[in-house]
Amino acid sequence: MDKQIADRRIRKTKKLLRDTLFELMNENSIDNITVKDLTERADLNRGTFYLHYRDIFDLLEQNETEILEEMRKLLVKINPSAFIEYNSINKPYPPLVDLFQWFKDNLSFGKALMGSNGGISFLEKIKNIVEKEFYKNQYKIQKKDNTPIFSEYYYSYIIFGFLGLIKQWFKNDASTPPKEMALILMKISLNGI
Repeated sequence: MDKQIADRRIRKTKKLLRDTLFELMNENSIDNITVKDLTERADLNRGTFYLHYRDIFDLLEQNETEILEEMRKLLVKINPSAFIEYNSINKPYPPLVDLFQWFKDNLSFGKALMGSNGGISFLEKIKNIVEKEFYKNQYKIQKKDNTPIFSEYYYSYIIFGFLGLIKQWFKNDASTPPKEMALILMKISLNGI
């Protein structure tokens, strides 16, 4: 069999398992999901599952890692100091729009991992990435110039506000367009409520 076809099949199978896991997580806690539940819902045999993962938690962990890496790549493109410029012309900052669009495109994982059946550990992982890639680097740059704009408390406030904003948006099925969400985040970050 052609390697490309085999690779495509593997990607397709892993995506099916991932999507099915998130579907089940929207119904039950991860602790209550079995490999049997997952494979029956995905219409795959258990052997196929075990070719790729040790257990449900391995499937979840591998997918969390992939998701967090995708998110990190989007976050490194965001420069919070550009918010001021875009806010002054009342336009959404394009990298923020991209981030919200990515969240909307991945709504099922977001609802599963950040919803009531998700764990606090995923939120902590997101917080760490946002803190590292989005705000802390900006803070360090400004600190070198001896003109820090934001304090550590403000960063913490914004990061948890961002996570709360995303959770609420997921709760509303991401019905507000990504451009509008980018504007909301910018305005709250700069002006408060």
